[in-house]
Amino acid sequence: MTDAHPEYERMIERVSDAYCAVDSEWRVTYWNERMEAWTGSRVADVVGGVLWDAVPALRGSPLESHCRAVMETHESRSVETQLCESSDTWFEVTLYADADGLSIVAREITDRKGREADVLLAETVFENTQDALFLIDVDEDGDEFRLERVNPVYESHTGLSNDELSGRRLRDVFGDEQGSAILENYRKCVARGESLHYEEVLSVPHERTYWETQIAPVRIDGQIEKIVGATRNITDRKERERQYDAIFNQTYQFTGLLDPDGTLLEANDSALEFGGFDREDVVGTPLWESEWWQIGVDTQESLKAAIESAADGEFVRYDEEVQGADGTVIIDFSLRPVTDERGDVVLLVAEGRNITDHKRRARELEQKREFLGQIQSVAAIGGWEVDFRTETMRWTDEVYRIHNMPPEYEPTVEDGIGFYHPRDRATITDAFERLRTTGDGYDLELRLIANGDEQRWVRTLGTPWYDDDGELIGSRGAFQDITERKERERTLQRTNDRLEAFASVVSHDLRNPLTVAQAALELARESGSAEDFDRIETAHGRMNALIDDLLTLARDGQQVDETRPVVLADLVASVRETIPGDDATIDVALDDYRIEADEARLRQLLENLLSNALIHGGDDVTIRIGPLDDGAGFYVADDGPGVPAAIRDAIFDQGFSTTSDGTGFGLAIVRGIADAHGWTVDVTESVDGGARFEVNTGGYPPD
Repeated sequence: MTDAHPEYERMIERVSDAYCAVDSEWRVTYWNERMEAWTGSRVADVVGGVLWDAVPALRGSPLESHCRAVMETHESRSVETQLCESSDTWFEVTLYADADGLSIVAREITDRKGREADVLLAETVFENTQDALFLIDVDEDGDEFRLERVNPVYESHTGLSNDELSGRRLRDVFGDEQGSAILENYRKCVARGESLHYEEVLSVPHERTYWETQIAPVRIDGQIEKIVGATRNITDRKERERQYDAIFNQTYQFTGLLDPDGTLLEANDSALEFGGFDREDVVGTPLWESEWWQIGVDTQESLKAAIESAADGEFVRYDEEVQGADGTVIIDFSLRPVTDERGDVVLLVAEGRNITDHKRRARELEQKREFLGQIQSVAAIGGWEVDFRTETMRWTDEVYRIHNMPPEYEPTVEDGIGFYHPRDRATITDAFERLRTTGDGYDLELRLIANGDEQRWVRTLGTPWYDDDGELIGSRGAFQDITERKERERTLQRTNDRLEAFASVVSHDLRNPLTVAQAALELARESGSAEDFDRIETAHGRMNALIDDLLTLARDGQQVDETRPVVLADLVASVRETIPGDDATIDVALDDYRIEADEARLRQLLENLLSNALIHGGDDVTIRIGPLDDGAGFYVADDGPGVPAAIRDAIFDQGFSTTSDGTGFGLAIVRGIADAHGWTVDVTESVDGGARFEVNTGGYPPD
């Protein structure tokens, strides 16, 4: 007979659970690796020793009692136990006994015991919670949802028992209309895979009730197999919310709740105090019979008609004089119908707000507005106001006119600042912020771009606005169109500048060549030399050039009245034909760029700029002409010697010249023409190192 013991040990080694064997004297005869890992006792330390010495925790434990009982009875058993009461680890232990001793097989089941505990807890909660709970079986493929189980609270609240609901479809329980609505929510819950919270209306079993419900999907092995839900009857709460909302949230100062037939059901304290009587004096009687409405028969009849209209679903509102304890007042009265879910009118909310003072102030305000309007039309001064508490801005009619905006336009602070010219926007922003933060007022004259891109000059004044407690709550100010005054000032300044220039030319520039001519004439009389007569001729030529430039300066310094769009490239080509310098290169990069100008004066401006480049840059100079980067003007640049930074401001002065044969009026004429159009002209360095003249129109490129 073969020895079966090695084969038995090989079989035991394949067991994944903890395993050990003891003889009848409780000495350990076998101890596998799993048992070693579980107890922390090594095979070499325990084999041959007594079991209780190998695992001291077994002494006095329930497991020791089970081991001894099996050893005595030789009846195998399985138990679930812990090594000691303080341990969190659970084991399932199977005990086998024979004549040689006892075999012990152990498996940890802590996780399973936890799940069982969770299931037990869930079952306890389900059965004992105060909310109505239900469980739905989900067949997603068949779009089937059946009631599986409800708890006792659900049965109590709905009157439907678990036995009569279990296994039934929703439409069978709640009908097609309500069942379809419920199904739609369940489908959303499954499709989204997340909880859903909503309110629903159910007839359970026959009474229409409101419920607040929350449902959540239950996943088993990654699939949604169930839906668990909790629902709460909120019918009473919904009714209280409806009445509360009707009485308090939708009211004016005096509030009442009426039956559709006009019977007063409730009135708030303000209405009762105004009338000077108690609630029981008026509640339960038709509203038109109350003391409030005893002004006259017409007042009562108007109220009856209004109640009839409101009972038909119409919102009614009108002003009415009513009686109070201290006299009569005018109220803004309204009747608002309240409907149920079917659309039937079930309540009327009566609201009344005392507007006696408001009516008086409205009349006074209208008188003030009329007076202010007359002042604005005569003085052409408008007003504005900003409330820092609400960040709202108001304009008077004149301010709307200056901005060329319709009266229905509602400006904001950002809008008001946005109307200013880009180059003045920072100035008004800084001034307004100082007023907002420190209360410092301002008085500024700035440019404005009105609606339609019309540029205007305005005088804007801002002052702080304080409340009765001295807190800065806003700003107020005046606004006036000063465009005409600014134009007159500019015209006057240009006239003065020209008079000064004329005086300078007459007193100095013309006198010099005249003195030369007189001296040359005396010499010519004595010598008869041709050179002396040539000097006379040169002096006369110099005077003629000065007179021509002087006349041009006088004409081109006048204000421009009529302009039209001029294609700048075409004008440059025409000017090119009238100036010398055939060897010069003129590079034009204007495409179809247009500028709003008096063409004749713009021609003179271009002629002088091009001639200036030819004079200083030589016959082979390269001249480039193109639009400015922002499109609001153009430049004329050359590759000549350029203009030193020290004299860039002086070169536009009348009579200033860097050449001996120049009159010094060419660039002064350029600036005069620019000023007449409302433009600016500046000089800087070109990319080629020469001069770059920039004519800025001061606004936006033409359409």
